[in-house]
Amino acid sequence: MKGRRRWRWRGEHRRFAAVLVLYTLLLLLLVPYALDYGAGRGRADEEPLLRRCPSLEEALSEWGWEQRQPPLDDEEEEEEGGGGTAGAAGNGSAAAAGKRHIYLHATWRTGSSFLGELFNQHPDVFYLYEPMWHLWQALYPGDALSLQGALRDMLRALFRCDFSVLRLYAAPPGPRDPLAPAPPAAANLTTAGIFGWRTNKVICSPPLCPAAPRPRREIGLVDGAACEETCPPRALRELEAECRKYPVVVIKDVRLLELGALLPLLREPGLNLRVVQLFRDPRAVHNSRLKARQALLRESIQVLRSRHRAE
Repeated sequence: MKGRRRWRWRGEHRRFAAVLVLYTLLLLLLVPYALDYGAGRGRADEEPLLRRCPSLEEALSEWGWEQRQPPLDDEEEEEEGGGGTAGAAGNGSAAAAGKRHIYLHATWRTGSSFLGELFNQHPDVFYLYEPMWHLWQALYPGDALSLQGALRDMLRALFRCDFSVLRLYAAPPGPRDPLAPAPPAAANLTTAGIFGWRTNKVICSPPLCPAAPRPRREIGLVDGAACEETCPPRALRELEAECRKYPVVVIKDVRLLELGALLPLLREPGLNLRVVQLFRDPRAVHNSRLKARQALLRESIQVLRSRHRAE
């Protein structure tokens, strides 16, 4: 009898423990749903969340970069309300009718070369492929963050079709007296010295390349080897003249790490700059960088040096 009672007591104890475990698991599963439901009811009277990209002004105010304009005086308000309206409209129409400048902002191995090639094929676009490569190579091993201001100034000059800035970084890396005259390689820089020139539709098409097999408006990839053989180097002033003919100038690069460095350019009314930011699945980016880690060695060193200095 005692053995049966003990066995029955143990069975009841096990059933009670099993029920307690199941009850605990049920609570653990239901508590998150209850919390989410309560939080959702609490937000019912609030404004719905914005599901769009913030404007430039909203982003700048969140980052603390926006500078508030001082209040206008009475005389300035009258001028603003009177003759200023027509002037503002005229400036807006002039900016819209003028050149458009687009910067493709991306990082390494995100498919930016493919996207840039789409602009390169457009017959009304003057496209430059990673011109800031010259700056990084000339100032290596400088850290990346310290070069952001120089990158911005270089972008401003290139968007205005002033390619003389490339001569500053055409010399081989190494210490050089800034007061000394530029070496012959920098003084005589041609289109053949621009990074990515062998696949540039403007450089490898008439009128800069009269012997090119295709006209500029014909869609098709440029054969780099054929361009190098048939297209002679041209002076930068000729390339600048071609740049001024195009209504749209697009520059693609991966070395501008801080979008805040572009604020002075975005606020220039005569520049009419737009930024296209490219995103890609980080898993694909990581996989692609693993395969190209040797090619990105110098860039990785510069970025890591910037991170260590920031820390």
